[in-house]
Amino acid sequence: MLSTNKVIPHNQMQIDTAKFFRLNNTSRIRHKAVISLSDRSYSPKADDPRSDWVASVTAPAFLALAQTGIEVRDFCTIGTGAGLDALAAVEILKARNIIITDLHEDVVSLARHNIVHNTHQGDDLTVYAGVGDLLYPLEEEQFVLDLIYENLPNIPIYNDGSLKDGQTSSTFIADRSEEIPDFIHRYLVTLHYLALKQAYPLLRDGGHVLSSIGGRIPLEVIERLGEECGYLSEILTFTWKKQSESEEVIGGYAKWEQEGFGPFRFYPAQILEDTFESIEDVAAGAQARAIEHAISRHEMTAWEALEAMKSGVQVGHTVAVLDSVKRY
Repeated sequence: MLSTNKVIPHNQMQIDTAKFFRLNNTSRIRHKAVISLSDRSYSPKADDPRSDWVASVTAPAFLALAQTGIEVRDFCTIGTGAGLDALAAVEILKARNIIITDLHEDVVSLARHNIVHNTHQGDDLTVYAGVGDLLYPLEEEQFVLDLIYENLPNIPIYNDGSLKDGQTSSTFIADRSEEIPDFIHRYLVTLHYLALKQAYPLLRDGGHVLSSIGGRIPLEVIERLGEECGYLSEILTFTWKKQSESEEVIGGYAKWEQEGFGPFRFYPAQILEDTFESIEDVAAGAQARAIEHAISRHEMTAWEALEAMKSGVQVGHTVAVLDSVKRY
């Protein structure tokens, strides 16, 4: 478990959590949350929630899952960043035991601080914080979980980069030694696959993994992920977000596209906004294939998206949240 005795330099920002999570009010977490960030944490896009993954993807997926009546007492998030995904689970899913992991001690320490200090005192909440790769920090523990959530990076880092630098590990991944199926490797979803593999023995029967995956790849690839790992899987929600850190992320995909990976899919943000404007996230999940087909004529490769961005076009991508259930 993480030691939290060390004082870590950080920045702070305030977030209206009800507005950020699209709620009328909050009961278990502070309405005005003060979030501490290390230099390795992505800054929440409080002023532009459509560009923020937790606001535009995670919270709606949790709301959709909550509507099914699921009980989530024991919740884990892999690669938590600032801990806002865990706060969303506390508020929306009423989670009581929170497990967070991330690669860097400063990120995990501040995320734990953010969770503890932005939940109401006296609430029955425990927080376990582990530092390390994916779910490896849980190897020696005896957790049995209801829900594991992950929004992991996809782009393999080039040799001249380091995952220790700034926010690099939030976007890029290191080379892996595990055996990876060809279709997983080609579409750069290695960490999602490994997380699903590692999650299976940690779940209760009927437990869920939510994999939040940028739809820069075909939906059929996303749907195969869970099946490849032995789950019953379906698209829970389907939505879109503006591409943040545009040049770095799209440029990363473009480099790997040049190496024969992908191709990857981007769209003009205005097309996505118009398409999804009147469709609820859950309804879009059920219609994901039809929506993907409807917007296919607006697809851009990563290289085309880079050129569009340079000419002033706001670029976005779809996002699928895959719900994978452990078989009884």
